[in-house]
Amino acid sequence: MSDSFGEITVTELSPRRVICTRVISGTPEEDSMKAVETWLSKHGFKPEDRRSFGFDVPVSPAEVSKGLRGYEYGTEVSENEPIEDGLTSRIYGGGMYAVARVVNAFEAPFQTIPSGWKRLIEWAQNNPDWQTTYDTCYEEVVPGEKGMDLILYLCVTHR
Repeated sequence: MSDSFGEITVTELSPRRVICTRVISGTPEEDSMKAVETWLSKHGFKPEDRRSFGFDVPVSPAEVSKGLRGYEYGTEVSENEPIEDGLTSRIYGGGMYAVARVVNAFEAPFQTIPSGWKRLIEWAQNNPDWQTTYDTCYEEVVPGEKGMDLILYLCVTHR
């Protein structure tokens, strides 16, 4: 599985305005992406023309017992684009992030994605220069050589 992961780097992720939605369901990633992509289509935009980010959101023990999970997904928009259809505007990013690529992340997502996050967190715990800040972490789906890759963003600061 080590060939499933790219090199870990540190980069600044500038703040960006997004239109987003938070969904709790059995398939929250797909459901939140569909809601945002419906808005994009309605306004004549293509999802592949904009950067999009997502992250897990907490759910209650009762929701977990029903097999539900939570996810928020947002796509970059400009200041003058209308926010409607039950979506929200937020600012994502702003700060330094340890970044890693999970190659072909969706071939076995419930193995490779958690392993990628574990690898990134362990890197931060053992790094002499950087430590995690436990702020919001992001995931970004990007095209890869063998399918879709996932870029993981772990918020970090200097030690």
